[in-house]
Amino acid sequence: MCKLGKAWELNREGMQACNNGEFDKAESNLKTAIQMSQCKSKKIHRATLHNNLAVVLQMSGKMEEAVQAYDLAISFLNPGHKGQAALIERIESKREQLIQQLAA
Repeated sequence: MCKLGKAWELNREGMQACNNGEFDKAESNLKTAIQMSQCKSKKIHRATLHNNLAVVLQMSGKMEEAVQAYDLAISFLNPGHKGQAALIERIESKREQLIQQLAA
């Protein structure tokens, strides 16, 4: 069953947990939110959730997983949409910085 409202609640709680340094809780909340949002959410919403998960993973030191989450976030966005194209550029920039860190 799709519970989009609950997914956004988990997203908020997950990002709050991240801000408090509770990365395991944040990751768990965001992964649950992603699962809940798959049936009815717009692609931009899924992109947001995957981007937030990438941030949490990166902050918790799970760099390879963060790159994968950034890739998923980008895959839900439309480069032909002006606002989403700008978002793609920002996410790609974060992703590239992370890849450079991994290569160093």
